[in-house]
Amino acid sequence: MRLLRGHILRSIIGPFVFSLGACTGLLLVNQLAKQFGNLVGKDLPWQVIVEVLTLSIPFIVALTLPMAVLVAVLYGYSQLGADNEITAMRASGLSVMQMLRPALVAGILMMLISFVFVDQVLPRTNARLGNLQTDIGQKKPAFQMREQAINQLPPYFVRAGRVYPGSGRLTDVEIFDLSLATGRRVVYADSGVMAFDERGVDLALTLYTGKVHEYITAEP
Repeated sequence: MRLLRGHILRSIIGPFVFSLGACTGLLLVNQLAKQFGNLVGKDLPWQVIVEVLTLSIPFIVALTLPMAVLVAVLYGYSQLGADNEITAMRASGLSVMQMLRPALVAGILMMLISFVFVDQVLPRTNARLGNLQTDIGQKKPAFQMREQAINQLPPYFVRAGRVYPGSGRLTDVEIFDLSLATGRRVVYADSGVMAFDERGVDLALTLYTGKVHEYITAEP
């Protein structure tokens, strides 16, 4: 009986490892494609890029682990049935429950591992990832700026033709100021530099060679 349990588990472990690696790899490539434009070419150290991608793995594993268990059980027992091994087990007097028991025990074990992982590991890695992205944003606030797009910094909306995250420099800058209760203000500048103050609280944008258009609602 012990040999049969080991054989059934071996039939499941192989597909489980393969499906977990394949699904995690596919979703990681998808995550890398989403983050590629935000990480590469912005003067970030390669250690920071690797850390961001590494911290993205746990929440991917939280999604792929149940899928891997499902694929492993379906494939493992299907292969046993295709090789007539289930028929041989039944002919030897094993019940269906006895054949399912190794998979059930392994499933309960994986459930406990998944619970501990989601409850303890995942929140810590997500918090670390969020703090890392915040630190990057504070040290290089232009890191999150997108070129030729409206970037929301309420009550301001900023568009820059070119963004240099490493230095915080912007060119061809337009700022739409919606903070005025009496009207609207649009600021145009040839270039500018974005950086936090010494306290790391206030974000300052120093503009060069520009003009301001202001519209007062009461004085059209």
